[in-house]
Amino acid sequence: MNRPLTKSELRSENSRKYLMKQRDEYIRRHGEDLGAFYFLLMLMQTHGSKAHRRGDVQALRLMAHDLHGIYLKYTQQQ
Repeated sequence: MNRPLTKSELRSENSRKYLMKQRDEYIRRHGEDLGAFYFLLMLMQTHGSKAHRRGDVQALRLMAHDLHGIYLKYTQQQ
């Protein structure tokens, strides 16, 4: 039998469910590719703003690195 979730686990689970609902809504509204892209932009903006307020330069560098990796993946000529 499963144990009840702790407060922090429940908060994390609700946050995940909310984000998946947001993602599905973007995809429903804009289509698969564009909806996923808009969702990614929303996540980056949200997490970037939080990291900026905290003064977390390392998190901002990691996000920039990840975005650059995504850019390279989809723009390199095969």
